[in-house]
Amino acid sequence: MTIVDRAFERLGLPAPEQERTLWLIGNKLEPFEAMAATIEATTSRFPRLRILLSSYDSSLSAHLSRRFPNCRVLAPPPDNGFFVRLFLQRCDVRVAAFLEPEGDVPAALLTTLKHRAVTILAISARGAARLAPGRRMAAVCESLIEIADTEANVGADDVRHRHLTTRQTVELLGELLARDLKQLRQLNRERRGLGAGILALARNPIWRWMTSSRLERYSSISELRDALGAPDTILCLGNGPSSEDPILPTMKYDALFRVNHSWLNRGILTKPDVVFTGGKPTMRAVRNAIFGFQTGDAEERFAVIRGVTSLVARARFFNANEMTGKLRSYVWGALRPTNGASMLAVAVALRPARLIVAGIDLFQHQSGTYPGDMVTPNAYSPGHSRDTELDFLLNLFSIYDGELSIVGEALRSEWERFRNDAGQRQIDP
Repeated sequence: MTIVDRAFERLGLPAPEQERTLWLIGNKLEPFEAMAATIEATTSRFPRLRILLSSYDSSLSAHLSRRFPNCRVLAPPPDNGFFVRLFLQRCDVRVAAFLEPEGDVPAALLTTLKHRAVTILAISARGAARLAPGRRMAAVCESLIEIADTEANVGADDVRHRHLTTRQTVELLGELLARDLKQLRQLNRERRGLGAGILALARNPIWRWMTSSRLERYSSISELRDALGAPDTILCLGNGPSSEDPILPTMKYDALFRVNHSWLNRGILTKPDVVFTGGKPTMRAVRNAIFGFQTGDAEERFAVIRGVTSLVARARFFNANEMTGKLRSYVWGALRPTNGASMLAVAVALRPARLIVAGIDLFQHQSGTYPGDMVTPNAYSPGHSRDTELDFLLNLFSIYDGELSIVGEALRSEWERFRNDAGQRQIDP
């Protein structure tokens, strides 16, 4: 790493991270060593999770890099809210766990973590006596966790102080990492911003004319069906390798649905009618499609990005939960649907005569995670679950009464197995 790179890191400008991050902060080597088993178990359970290690003792960095080669090691940002915020954004920190904190930690760090809705934990793998957070940190810390060595030592002193095994700690971290921080930040805000005001006008039947030149929002499945011209055949593409199967360009369709925009520069099926996303980059990159969102805060972001500027044409959008009750009624627990699941739920609700599905490879395709990507771990990100997602999709397909064509062995074989099992249940007495 060059001197310039190190300087940028010290200013809170590390290279951006593309995956959700668990941030472990400690001042001594022993707490990190005690966490080794938990770090290994967490990495194994969530292959796409990034674990970031930081210490205010700069002499530990080299040792941590050698001891935990699969983790990212960075110096913590300066005690300044601006730089802390940049650091959290660029590293995509979702949970900050302080290892055996002694006294209070920098005020700007705690304040910014809370403002960004990042979960704050205090953890010890060497006994409860090691947990002595200062007054300021104790006030914002969600849980004090002691990782016990045996099941016999597991219990709970109170709501916040937990005694957990390594396995239980990993599962708890998974639930915390699954949280939608954007939505939590919106809920925590005392005053809503520009996006909320624009969205309120776009939603109101009386006042929507004020935003109609920039935004058009569909509030029912019938409105969306009319906007799409009542398509008989819908082609739904996830981002898995089967989204570029050679058979797809030969298949006829009336409407093309896609997810996010990683496909945009690959030159295959790049003119979707509907794009499902929640991310700002996709909102900016895709110009002529209708947008489908899962949350109101995603709509608010979109209202600002596409409703204020006059550089692009009028933007059209909808909330997927208003298009179909299947997303709302399914019991997701701490998880949430992927944009691919949201896409298929809306497609089924539109009731086309034929539905073609490709690119939903359940992270099991032999060619990797995405087309041309053999590096990204072939696994769901924290916040999603293969078993939960698959259960939702199979039950969704079971209520679809049109012609279903699935391109991609992983999902197709699961659907065939599901139908065979359902048929057997009907036959058996």
